[in-house]
Amino acid sequence: MSTPIIRVHWLNESRAFRVLQLLEQLKLDYEIVPYKRNQDFRAPEDAKKIHPLGRFPLVELEDRTTGKKKVLAESGYIFHYILQHLDSKGLLKNNDPDQAEQIEYFLYYAEGSLQLPLMIEFILSMTKKAPIPFPLSYLSGKVADKISEKYSKGELQNQLKFVEGEIAKNQGYLVGGKLSGADILMLFPLQSALNRGFAKREEYPHISKFVDTLTSLDSYSAAKAKATANGGKF
Repeated sequence: MSTPIIRVHWLNESRAFRVLQLLEQLKLDYEIVPYKRNQDFRAPEDAKKIHPLGRFPLVELEDRTTGKKKVLAESGYIFHYILQHLDSKGLLKNNDPDQAEQIEYFLYYAEGSLQLPLMIEFILSMTKKAPIPFPLSYLSGKVADKISEKYSKGELQNQLKFVEGEIAKNQGYLVGGKLSGADILMLFPLQSALNRGFAKREEYPHISKFVDTLTSLDSYSAAKAKATANGGKF
């Protein structure tokens, strides 16, 4: 069975970058269909022509013989499908059943337990920077601080401590002491936590080393070059 034509519908400044790195790591050929955020930092309406929700990333697979197309949405499912069906060389395959199950777990975890408090912290930080006139700016800042204090900051730290421990006991990776698709998917939220100041490198040395390891891979450099050529900013 031949590998289908792979088109990544890619939005600049988004989590879609992870799909590019996964495909590079698996040495798969793919096309990038670029989209740019509008002035309100929203995805363009054109995306709904590919998938009704108009969310990114989207991966379009086209059968080379029949022309039949399949559209994959949601980062965790995209990774699951690619790893299950397109890793024909077994470059990221894990033959240990327990470890394979743990990899699958992290595909869900990255977009669930970890992403939610990280996203809330990001939104709250943007709210505090928004050009809102006084006294509304003061009030919105106080509300943001209270939400962070009562939920998102503590919950994010709880999740990061869990990930720190998992990396520490798996020789620098999440599962089995070697690179997996879960590592590539988890790079974005962990890198974001460090870059946005939600986590300090000295407090999470294993996460910090993990991020440095993943961003030093050839697959990261290749994906970054292609993303930059299509309007990506790093």
